[in-house]
Amino acid sequence: MIYDMRTYDLQPGALQTYMDAVKDVALPVREDNGIKLAGWYYTDIGTLNRVVHIWAYRDYTHFEASRQAVRKDPRWVNEYLPRVKGLIVRQQDSMMRAADFFEEQTTD
Repeated sequence: MIYDMRTYDLQPGALQTYMDAVKDVALPVREDNGIKLAGWYYTDIGTLNRVVHIWAYRDYTHFEASRQAVRKDPRWVNEYLPRVKGLIVRQQDSMMRAADFFEEQTTD
């Protein structure tokens, strides 16, 4: 199992707008394409206007196929991207693996 950990810094005041777009569009699109949400967080104390989301994939083949499917999904292109355009100031993506003492969740 691999995890795509995404950290986004948002424009001040954009958190709820971004979260609504994720909940309404991005999450269903990803789920429909076999991507499991492993974690979704926003800062309460610390660097404000930051979100971290973690997506679980079986392997890199699953990651690549799912990523291409999401990018071609009309909901992603026509609904999600227009809603979040201009909200993200900075993005950092990392591919992660779980430690051997962590019980991973399956994507099935």
